[in-house]
Amino acid sequence: MTSAVLTPLLLKSQRPSRMVGVLVALASVGAATALVYPLKQITPVLSLGVLYVPAVLIVSMFWGRAFGIGTSVLSAAAFNFFHLPPGGHFSLADEREWVALVVFVIVAVATGMVGELARARGREAERRRQEADLSAEMAQLLLGTADVEGALEDAAERLAAAIGVPAAVISLGAPEADEQSLVFELGGRDGRIGALLLRGAPSQVESERIAERVVPSLESILSAALNRAQLQAEVVETAALRRSDELKTAVLRSVSHDLRTPLTAILMATTALDAERPTRENVADVREQVIDAATRLWQLIEKLLDLSVLQAGRAEPRLVWYSIEEVLEEAIEQVRDESLLFKLSAERDMPLLRGDPGQLERAFVNVLENAARYCDGKPVSVRARTVRGRIRVLVVDQGPGIPRAEQEHIFLPFYRARGAFSAHPGSGLGLAITKGFVELNGGRISVESLPGQGTTFAVEFPVIEQPATPVAATAVARGWGG
Repeated sequence: MTSAVLTPLLLKSQRPSRMVGVLVALASVGAATALVYPLKQITPVLSLGVLYVPAVLIVSMFWGRAFGIGTSVLSAAAFNFFHLPPGGHFSLADEREWVALVVFVIVAVATGMVGELARARGREAERRRQEADLSAEMAQLLLGTADVEGALEDAAERLAAAIGVPAAVISLGAPEADEQSLVFELGGRDGRIGALLLRGAPSQVESERIAERVVPSLESILSAALNRAQLQAEVVETAALRRSDELKTAVLRSVSHDLRTPLTAILMATTALDAERPTRENVADVREQVIDAATRLWQLIEKLLDLSVLQAGRAEPRLVWYSIEEVLEEAIEQVRDESLLFKLSAERDMPLLRGDPGQLERAFVNVLENAARYCDGKPVSVRARTVRGRIRVLVVDQGPGIPRAEQEHIFLPFYRARGAFSAHPGSGLGLAITKGFVELNGGRISVESLPGQGTTFAVEFPVIEQPATPVAATAVARGWGG
């Protein structure tokens, strides 16, 4: 138990206070002197000199050889003055008294050397612990981020605090040094990777320790961090290229089919046209087929352009105040067909919204086209309401519904439903474009559907503070197509 208490005290890098050492020496010598009085009644007094050894040991161990030698001399003097005959004065006439003094001094010197060695080991262990902690912090800062250059400043601050210099700079280039700075070059496998600059140059011994222990660790960590950042960049680039290739493949696969259909219709229609004796009926029929095929071709190209602009991040909305009811009316007008019925219902006096009505019109056209494709000729309901500070638009069809497994993918570009749903024509672009334009204008879109019970697309936009002159704002919104 005593050893467990003394070991941490002995391994402390700093000695206790000198004043405390003096008090401990006086108190321990006094205690040993007092203890001799009762014991010399039963034991020869010369054999009781060993009672002063613990005092010499303790003082030498914690306060060094000088204090230990002083305590040994004080112990010999006290033992001689108070206990050795004739007593009451100092006398070293007997050779055994000299032996006791010499033994005390030897114990003091030996114990002091052991104490210094223990303290030296303690200081070394503390330095190594600090260096290990510093390496761990450097690794956490530099390896835990993709922005290595941005983490260098924090790493330099931690390093300066750990090694006790006013400031430090870790640079991948050549730092500006002055006479009061010390620069260490940092190298890796491929040569120089940076430099470590310390403001307020440390001592020669400390500089050698930094060069021997701190710099190699920093070199390894910085080199690993730079290599990791480069590998991450390469991985990201490789993943981007792979996604780009997948997208190109999907585009080519989809476009090659969707473009071939209207082009084939145009070619067949023009081939069927009698160039020498065209009749009015024949020309009208060919004209109708060509216009229908060209319209489908134009719509596909428009969707491809919209998707490319969205994915490139160049689809900046032109913000104006607009009426959601007018946007829905325009979208329905574009999709309206004699065989389809769209029922629009909107709350009266709904607040205006801030966004790009042109983009949102194209977004709702795609949703309505999707509903028309699957509604089986039944009416499609379009409802607009204000719900808890948001404008919510519901597009509800009475079609076969969308299986839950398909709902997770319908907003992906070029995704087409499988099974019975794949029989319906479509490019797989409309809902992806809708999602892009809706989110670009601060909204969100979701789908709710059960097989056999129809599908509901819900589009929501936050309501913000309306302009002071809503009539003028509405007039502006009406001109979005120009």
